[in-house]
Amino acid sequence: MKNNYKKIQRYFAHLLEPDTADSGLAKAVDIFITTVILLNITALILDTVPDIPFFYKENFLFFEIFTVIIFSAEYLLRIWIAPVTEKYSVFKKPRLRFIISFYGIIDLLAVIPFYLNYLFGLNYYFLLVFRLFRLLKLFRYFTALQLLGRVFRAKFQELFFALFFIIIMLIFVSFTMYYVENKAQPDVFRSIPETMWWGIITLTTVGYGDMHPVTPIGKFLGGIIALMGIGLFALPAGILAGGFSSELQKIAESHESSEKSNLICPHCGKELPKNNHSE
Repeated sequence: MKNNYKKIQRYFAHLLEPDTADSGLAKAVDIFITTVILLNITALILDTVPDIPFFYKENFLFFEIFTVIIFSAEYLLRIWIAPVTEKYSVFKKPRLRFIISFYGIIDLLAVIPFYLNYLFGLNYYFLLVFRLFRLLKLFRYFTALQLLGRVFRAKFQELFFALFFIIIMLIFVSFTMYYVENKAQPDVFRSIPETMWWGIITLTTVGYGDMHPVTPIGKFLGGIIALMGIGLFALPAGILAGGFSSELQKIAESHESSEKSNLICPHCGKELPKNNHSE
């Protein structure tokens, strides 16, 4: 009886775990859940359009209920199968480990807005932002998104220092511009926090024009700060580019080692020619 229970758990783990979905029903489950996620995000976007007829908005509600049922069932199943999955079975409490993991939290946030609205009558539109967490569920199914996550984890320290440096520069230029422009434009550069908006727009070279210096010194400093921003925001871009290059190199090396290992004779351990291997 216990063996049958474990078999059923492993079967559902095979259906739900993306790394096992090469073909068959498991692949179909992955495609179905991915499609539901994308359609749900599309419905969430269209639901904010005021000119859509009420009939379609009702259908959006029915689709939301259908989506919540699917995502809730998936979340509960993933908690149930955690003890037999490769990633969580090594822990003493695999189910708890899944619940507090990145994907476990994302899966919970994908459905909890609906239940909070239904049970406690919270503002549904206020909770719309939490429904966007469903988009993060795609990380489980797309290799490119997983690669992005690995790059951020590998380069977290460098990105943190780059962000810290950008914040220091933002504070410095905002202080400087406030004291230069406040007397000339007291209604525009009213405080340092408000001047930080100008600092962000200038350092990123966006330049909306809602706040701009009018004094000669302010214009000079504004030009210098804009030029600094070009190089400043190139720093995290360079870090991410280096991270992607490293990760892609690791993938290429992994494929090469895999190909070489396939050319080893399992009996004598000698390397086989490619033409013999293909036979």
